[in-house]
Amino acid sequence: MGKYFKYAIGEIILVMIGILLALQVNTWNENNKNRAYEVNILSEISSALDRDLSHYQRMKVRLQKLDSASNVMLQHIHNKTQVFEDTLYRNGGSRWYNLRSGILYQYNSGPYEALKSSGLEKISNKNLRNKLITFYDFTFPYNAEMVLYSESRYENQVQKLRSFLGEPFTEVFDGNIKVYQKFPENLFQDIEFLELVNAINGRANYTIRHLDVQIPKIEKMNLEIKAELNNP
Repeated sequence: MGKYFKYAIGEIILVMIGILLALQVNTWNENNKNRAYEVNILSEISSALDRDLSHYQRMKVRLQKLDSASNVMLQHIHNKTQVFEDTLYRNGGSRWYNLRSGILYQYNSGPYEALKSSGLEKISNKNLRNKLITFYDFTFPYNAEMVLYSESRYENQVQKLRSFLGEPFTEVFDGNIKVYQKFPENLFQDIEFLELVNAINGRANYTIRHLDVQIPKIEKMNLEIKAELNNP
């Protein structure tokens, strides 16, 4: 009986060891699966931030040209320039062209929303997880509201700017017939034009300030994500 009892105990121990090994392998597989998902979703979020950063930097360049163009106009007004110069509006890269600049403010939250749907706890680094929540649920939307508020004046400002133009006419330029509309020669003496250019300049500077706040935050968030991706 003692022999059979020892044999039964040995069988039980072997079964328990097998179960424990199976559980350990299953846990290891599950952890690997979770880590693979985490790496994949963080990589997608990082790529989205790279594209957002590139987009905002291009938008900032547009706004800087708008700021420069409006400052040139304000300088002419301040100097009491008597005649509006044709060179300010004639070519595609003219001050007049830049004065009509606006931006498209958008960001890609798709990968983050996918993460939220599958469960934010999939991000094992609690500190990074909390920062992602703050960034996408508060920082990005808040800054978007500020920029959209500023840029909401764009359409009205451009329409007002165009209202100063005279009737269209044709002219030969570089061997091609072009259609132009001229501003009146006394445009720089028009108080409504001064008010408009000042408002455009204000919009440019306001939006640039918000981009200057947002761009470093995007860079910092992305660096933290990439640090986590490089962490084995």
